[in-house]
Amino acid sequence: MKKKMILVGILLILAVLMCGCLDENKEGSSGETQRAEAGFTEKNQQRLTVASPPPELDKSLERENLIRRLQLLNDQNKVFYIYLVSYGKVMAFYTAKGKVSSVNSKLTTGEQIVDDPHGSYQAGGQVVESPALDGSYGTNGDAIFFFTTEGAYVEWAGEYMVSDFPLELSTPPALVMNIEEKAAG
Repeated sequence: MKKKMILVGILLILAVLMCGCLDENKEGSSGETQRAEAGFTEKNQQRLTVASPPPELDKSLERENLIRRLQLLNDQNKVFYIYLVSYGKVMAFYTAKGKVSSVNSKLTTGEQIVDDPHGSYQAGGQVVESPALDGSYGTNGDAIFFFTTEGAYVEWAGEYMVSDFPLELSTPPALVMNIEEKAAG
């Protein structure tokens, strides 16, 4: 507890010193009200931190969940159940082997620094979009893709749900087919 109080005291001193670094010469400027409110907010937060100091956690469940999710998704043999949704209905259902991925995921960096032989850009070069590995530029739209347990490639540009257990559906998946009207005549 003594360590916590010392830490809070140090934080308070640093906060007060930081507040003293504000430019006092700009009184009457357009940001005066904002600075006053920011000062009030900071003083209030200092008071609340002393009255109700944040706990020191020995473990973070948020980090544990992120680690568990990454390990689950990174298993190439894991089977997932994916439900493709449109118009509020499950349109199709698949079993996927491995992770569901974004079509915009990349194996290499999306930007690169190139030298400017004329020296008209900043020192170090200019940042430009990198081409994809197939030599093309741009995005691939907003979609996901996955491989079924049979090895088929599926791409979907819509809402979806993924689970590592099958979900019970109240209605069967609906497949939508566009039917063209024939001209009368």
